[in-house]
Amino acid sequence: MELPEGEAPVPVKAMIYVGLDELRRRRELLVKLSFPSENLGYALRILDDLERLGVREIAFIEAGGRLDPLMLGKGYRGLVLRARLEDEDAALKILRTDSTVSSLEREAEATSLANSVNVGPLLLGYSSKVLVLELIEGTSLDRWLEKVAEEDSGKLKRVLRGCFEDARKLDVIGLDHGELSDVRKHVIVRSSLEPVIIDFGKASKRRRPSNVTSLFSYFAFGPHSRKILKMLEIDDPPLREVREYKRRMDHRSFMKLIRALNLA
Repeated sequence: MELPEGEAPVPVKAMIYVGLDELRRRRELLVKLSFPSENLGYALRILDDLERLGVREIAFIEAGGRLDPLMLGKGYRGLVLRARLEDEDAALKILRTDSTVSSLEREAEATSLANSVNVGPLLLGYSSKVLVLELIEGTSLDRWLEKVAEEDSGKLKRVLRGCFEDARKLDVIGLDHGELSDVRKHVIVRSSLEPVIIDFGKASKRRRPSNVTSLFSYFAFGPHSRKILKMLEIDDPPLREVREYKRRMDHRSFMKLIRALNLA
């Protein structure tokens, strides 16, 4: 999961890890695991799940004498916190108390399926209310595209090619991510320039997959399209090739699209 950006970085000394035993004793902290309503019963259920899943500690931020969970993300289904297992840090997705879905199990299944083709953050464990995921540290693709220098076309090509290759893997296994036409919060670029598709909350095998074409739409017509096309030295988006891929969805048409985008 992406670490917060756009604000002054939190000093390291302000982030502390609180063990689950201490959370159980300090109910003013424990109820913060229940969001947005601070329900003690729900928080205790989450705590029990975390113990079974091997979570040792939760990261909190100390500011002005107040402790709040270090929130990596927040959506309409869940909030994402930073945690520590026995030998590694992880991201926790906890189901919101007001979520329109009653369980995260379908998202866990979709994430596991994506992992089977080496896509997405690794699913380390789950319950109906909690996902334990590999912590992905980096920059949102939207912010990365905003900041990348126009002379760094090699870096751009590497990141975009990685995005398309992962999207192609999802197309091949028939898993539609569902939100790649607007990737601002759904792809993180690591410092190694490896893009990682995240958040499979709306993923489904019941729809015809459109991962590659959705990414194409964002890159060709989204907020950074002019910059991207200029850096790729393309005058116009290769619509003929993307239509052929949409119709055929085979390796040959995918590679034709990649070549038309100057990503080969």
